Amino acid sequence: MSQNEVITKSTQALRALNIPPGLDVENGKNIGWLATRGLPGLQILYEEIKTSSDITCRIPLEINIVENIVRLSCWNHSAFCLAQSAVDFAEIGKNVSVKKCRFPLLIFAEMARREHLPFGFKVQWVQEGQITRGFSISGNSEITLNSTCLNKAYDLNITLIRELKIKHPLKVFDQEKVSKNVRILVDPAQWETICAKAKNVLVPDSKQSRSAAGADVDDNS
Repeated sequence: MSQNEVITKSTQALRALNIPPGLDVENGKNIGWLATRGLPGLQILYEEIKTSSDITCRIPLEINIVENIVRLSCWNHSAFCLAQSAVDFAEIGKNVSVKKCRFPLLIFAEMARREHLPFGFKVQWVQEGQITRGFSISGNSEITLNSTCLNKAYDLNITLIRELKIKHPLKVFDQEKVSKNVRILVDPAQWETICAKAKNVLVPDSKQSRSAAGADVDDNS
């Protein structure tokens, strides 16, 4: 399985789950990013599909901003719905606290993908006294993953770090840099579920749909 295949199917499945436009694409990329580093991106999406948690996207987040601190009270929201907002606040220098957030690895992926920034990020959450910490800067990232329950809701914190050294950077499968040709191992049952969900957003094949596929392009531009 290539990274592009994972991103495409994941984006389609998220669209079928009614994840808001834009967030479906970015989280599809987050899933692909995790999968190419041996982290359970596809399993996270599989769990999201199983629990039909798209309805939480329709419940407004409680956002409380006091000086330099932003508190997001999501109460069992999925990070599919808030990863981008949480990292956006951290990017402008806010200390972000998120209550009861499922799938915090998506937040780790979101901050790690912002490799163009001249500073880094730290995300941290705790499960039964075990601390998980993730760091990222300039395309390098590392994580000490001590939480194994994917469906559990965690309280987590995200902060901006100006000076950051990555001691044990994550590696991409089989090569140092991300490539569209990276092969990703998938669980057949999970992949079947994801593909089945993705089919819900595909346009039925017809003469009209084929003629409408793609935008008009001026070859001279």
